[in-house]
Amino acid sequence: MAMVATVIMLVAAAPARAVEPRPWLCRDKPVFSSDKAMTYDASMRGSGHWVMIFMRFDASGGHDGFTVFDTREVNGQISGPLEPGQWYAVGMYREDGHWICAAQAEEKHQFVAGIVRDYCYGEVDGSCDVKLTVRESGSGAAPNQSTR
Repeated sequence: MAMVATVIMLVAAAPARAVEPRPWLCRDKPVFSSDKAMTYDASMRGSGHWVMIFMRFDASGGHDGFTVFDTREVNGQISGPLEPGQWYAVGMYREDGHWICAAQAEEKHQFVAGIVRDYCYGEVDGSCDVKLTVRESGSGAAPNQSTR
């Protein structure tokens, strides 16, 4: 009887695990790094249900070497701290009960003091449903107000 209960619990738990984002499977994993502490701001510019996922790579651990450190729903604008080092930032959106990797993140290539990276994530190439800006902590850089 205990065996039957265990099988039922495992079968019931499988769908719950299947709906979790799996960012390590995304082909595009934008990477950035700094030897200083950083902060990030992500803002919703489109529609849908989006999450930003921050990971680190360690060949001996995690999923395919990636360890998820933070997963944040993007509702309006979110922000948070990141320790010094190398980070991967993956945007994913939910469609029909599944998490989908964003199209290749587009980077804004211009130098602004204190900005480590400035990315746009979208369902399709060239769109900007979620904008992520990573800054050096304490840099005093103003938020990027581009209209992308």
